[in-house]
Amino acid sequence: MASNPSVSRPTVPTAYGLRELYGGAMTVELPVDLIDSSDLRQIPNHQEVFLSPTTLTSIIFEINDYQTPQHYGGQPATSTTPTSTLSNPNSNLDGTGTTTTDSEAAKYHFTDVITGIDTLAAPLSSPQRVNLQKPSLASYPAYVLEGTIVSYDTRSPGGIPPLTSSQHQQQHQSSLVHQIQLLVRLQDHATDLCVRINVPLKEFANNNGDGDVQAAETETAFARDLLEHVVATLDVVDFSLFGGGEA
Repeated sequence: MASNPSVSRPTVPTAYGLRELYGGAMTVELPVDLIDSSDLRQIPNHQEVFLSPTTLTSIIFEINDYQTPQHYGGQPATSTTPTSTLSNPNSNLDGTGTTTTDSEAAKYHFTDVITGIDTLAAPLSSPQRVNLQKPSLASYPAYVLEGTIVSYDTRSPGGIPPLTSSQHQQQHQSSLVHQIQLLVRLQDHATDLCVRINVPLKEFANNNGDGDVQAAETETAFARDLLEHVVATLDVVDFSLFGGGEA
């Protein structure tokens, strides 16, 4: 099966509009054509999920418990690690390093959603610090982390494939999901707020595992632009959402 041109993202500029999250306790600007997944199926109370109408891309907002080294098996540390830079020159990167504790928390949340035999396609790089723009969240540390997950379809006729090293080196596009994660650390509210954008690359692949590289790159670029809008517009209206009173 050849790659399907119909899944390619339109070249017209994306229109954004304000969306309420968690009953209006939070707001954010998202593409106006995104589908609220709660209109289609039941979503856990701690999540808000939106779906692209033209591709398999999704964005998930998730309220999690605040993670400390005791939770993920690390050790407290005050040293810093270098950060990478976003490809967008207008990104809200502040240029500082991340604390080891926050870095490990970001990686913990990133890998916590990997289930079953799925695995990372490559080791994660260091999370990068970003500045949230709305006053309600501007003082809270926030980090962006990108990576690619090898996601096997265990329902396929061949069953579960063996996880050999040679197989990892020959992963096809049809089994990859690119994930971009924003982590906002609300320590005084005992909360880690995660925003994940998932871009399954299988829709751009053919039956040989190759695919439309340009379409995949375009969709990944859209995901990065979407995250930039989240960083710029995410706002907390009511901090009691997190059970910790007002900020």
